[in-house]
Amino acid sequence: MLHSGDIDWKGIRVLLFSRDDSFRFLVRQTFRKLNVREILSTSVAADATPMMGQVPDIALLDPDGDVEQAGAFLERVRAADAEMPVLLMGASSDKPLLARFLDLGLEGVVPKRVSGHELTHRVADALKNPQRLPAPAVVKPDSPLDHPVVPAAPPPPVAMSAPVTVERPVPSSSSQPPAPVSAKPYQPPPGLVEGRKPTGGRLDDSDIASTPQRKTRDYDLVEDDSEARRLAEKRKKRWLEELARDGKKPKKGKDVAALDVSAIVAAHGQWLVSKGAEGQRAVFNKMDLGGADLSGAILANASFRETDLSDAFLAESRLDGADFRYAVLGAAQLGGANLGVAQLRHADLRLANLEGSCLRGADLAGAKLSRAKLAGADLSGAILMGADLTQADLSKVENLSQSQVEKTLCDLETKLPPGLSRPVKDE
Repeated sequence: MLHSGDIDWKGIRVLLFSRDDSFRFLVRQTFRKLNVREILSTSVAADATPMMGQVPDIALLDPDGDVEQAGAFLERVRAADAEMPVLLMGASSDKPLLARFLDLGLEGVVPKRVSGHELTHRVADALKNPQRLPAPAVVKPDSPLDHPVVPAAPPPPVAMSAPVTVERPVPSSSSQPPAPVSAKPYQPPPGLVEGRKPTGGRLDDSDIASTPQRKTRDYDLVEDDSEARRLAEKRKKRWLEELARDGKKPKKGKDVAALDVSAIVAAHGQWLVSKGAEGQRAVFNKMDLGGADLSGAILANASFRETDLSDAFLAESRLDGADFRYAVLGAAQLGGANLGVAQLRHADLRLANLEGSCLRGADLAGAKLSRAKLAGADLSGAILMGADLTQADLSKVENLSQSQVEKTLCDLETKLPPGLSRPVKDE
């Protein structure tokens, strides 16, 4: 049996597609323990193209929640690399699901309810011995030429019997000649387009009657969300008042005036709604956006890597899955923002306002959270290994566990929720 130690994990890039935040968290946590080179994680099919540019070594595909989006993701992966191992998360007994992906190439099927230990071994096996699963056989429809024509046996002779006399009613003088019988017009069965007869073969799109389409968009861009705007404006006013009390003016980054930020946000919204078919993903890497106003913006999966967002206003914004690695968010207003599964590794969040924000499954390893405001923030499943929590008040955060704070940096001024204690320092 192959052991996971046979793989040099430090050089491996893992590509992951899943809309399940908890599963993405499991995968990240599992492979980061192995010190893999990088984990490229997304829930948007269009991200496959730029991610394939980073030459991943293996892909994990979780179609749970959106099979079509997962199929589009795998198509883009195969367009860039036809040989890279791909493991499908699902049940091997689910034949319809397998039929959707086998033609595109799979190296294995792994149950989604899998332990990190088992997942590691399955991935190691696929990396060391990639074996493509056979595609489903195409069943050729029967043709008359495939079978010899056997003449039918002659009918048995009919025994002679006495003739039967049939009495016919005699029409009266007032009766009218019978009306000619006309063929009954064809009525299509329910589900077929009117006037279209069944062909006897496989139905195509024109055979099926149009039905209301189920809403499958990942993001709804609401143009008139007065409540969100009201909350954002309230947070902004309070934030500016706090800065004024401290005698500080919001920073104005050099790239803020040069960029049409609203147009970039709008194009990113189209990119999200169309699943990459339209618009363009927002990428602000290494820009100076200090003091930028992005309140209430929908920027899920946007990239802010190494971006300076000091004093920026991001309250009530959709930033789930966004990349903030090594970004500077000092004194930024992020109250009420959705930062679920966001990548905040080594981000500088000192003095940032994260009150009421969603940080479920976010990667905050090595992040600086000293003196950050975190009341009401949801930290369920967040990674805090090596995070600097000195002077931070976490007494009112939600869903924080003792295991999450065990390897953080705390001091006597760090406040934790009732029942939790600061990690014991190694002597």
